[in-house]
Amino acid sequence: MKTILYTGPDISKHQGNVDIKRIRETSGRIGLRVGYGKNNIDEQFTKNALACVNLNFPVLLYWFSYAFSQPMAEREAQYCIDQAKKYWKCCPITFDFEYDSVSYARKNGVNVTKELATNMAIAFLKKVSNSGYIPVLYANRDYMKNYFDFDAIKKVVPNVYLWFAFYGSNPTLEEQELLDIWQYSSKEAIAGVSGNVDMNRFYTFFDSGLSESANIPKENTTKNINILNFQKACNLDEYTDSNGNPLEEDGIDGPNTQYVRKKILLKAVKVDNTYKVGSTGEVVKWWQTRCNEILGHNQTVDGLYGKTSFNETKTLQKKLGLEVDGVVGYNSIQAVFYN
Repeated sequence: MKTILYTGPDISKHQGNVDIKRIRETSGRIGLRVGYGKNNIDEQFTKNALACVNLNFPVLLYWFSYAFSQPMAEREAQYCIDQAKKYWKCCPITFDFEYDSVSYARKNGVNVTKELATNMAIAFLKKVSNSGYIPVLYANRDYMKNYFDFDAIKKVVPNVYLWFAFYGSNPTLEEQELLDIWQYSSKEAIAGVSGNVDMNRFYTFFDSGLSESANIPKENTTKNINILNFQKACNLDEYTDSNGNPLEEDGIDGPNTQYVRKKILLKAVKVDNTYKVGSTGEVVKWWQTRCNEILGHNQTVDGLYGKTSFNETKTLQKKLGLEVDGVVGYNSIQAVFYN
C-alpha cells in the first residue's frame, strides 16, 4: 500500500454543526460538499468554508452531481468553481456521481451508460482544470468498472486525481496504484463531529491546493506561538521552502510551513531491540518541549530523539487520537500546533 501522508473526514449538511477547529487538530485535510445538482449550495458549506479559511485548513471540495448530459455536468462544475473562488485561489474539486445520480437520470428518461458517465466526468473535470483548480474523480469499484473509463478521462484531463471509496478491506494492488485518496470507512468517529462520518486516507499532498486563501488578509490572521516556535526551529536546522528560502517566522501554518512539514520525519533508530538516537536538532527540541507541555511530563529537552522521545511521542499520539507509531511527521506536527 502507498504511504499514508495524512487523514481527514469529508462532511456535508448531514453532519450538522461541526467543530472545524477540533477536526483540524487531528486531520490533514477536510472534504466539504459544496452543493448538488442545479446550483443547490450545501446548507453548511459557507460556515464550514469560512472556518477552514480562518484556520488555514486545506480542503477537498466536492459537488454531488445530478447531471444527465455533458452540458449539465459542465454547468455543475461552474457552480462549484463559483463558490470555491470566494475562498480559495486553488484547491481540489471533485466530480461526485453516484447511484442516486443514475436514479435521477432514469427518472428523467436518461439511461446513464459508461460512455455518457465518462463524458460527463470529462466535461466537469476539464472545466475544473481549465479554471485553475485541481480535478478529482470520486468513484468506487463498480463505477471504475461499469461507469468510468479512467484511461479515457486521463487522456483529456491528464492531471486528474482519483478519490476511491472502498470499505471493509484493502483495495486491490491495481486499485492502490490508481488511487490518490482512499475513503476507507463511512462509520468513523472523530472529535468535532457528532455521529458517524466518512474518513479518508490521503496519498498525495495536493501541493498546489495548499495555496494562499483568496480573501483573508494576512494581517488579520492570528499568530500561533506553537507554529512560530516551530518555524524558528526549522530555520535553525536550515530547512528551506520550495524556493530555497528560510521560513518566514509569522506564526501562520501557510503553504511554505506546510511544505517544510512534509520534509520532516523525526524518529529513533532501533538497534538490538532497543531504540537509540536517530533524529537530532532544534526541531527535535521543539517537539520534546511540546510533548512536555501537552503531557505534563519532563523529558530532557536535548534535541536527541531516542528511546525516551520515542515513548513520549507514542503517549502523545495516543492522547491526541493519532496513529501511534512513535514517528513525528506531518499529522503529528500539525496536531501539536493546536493543542
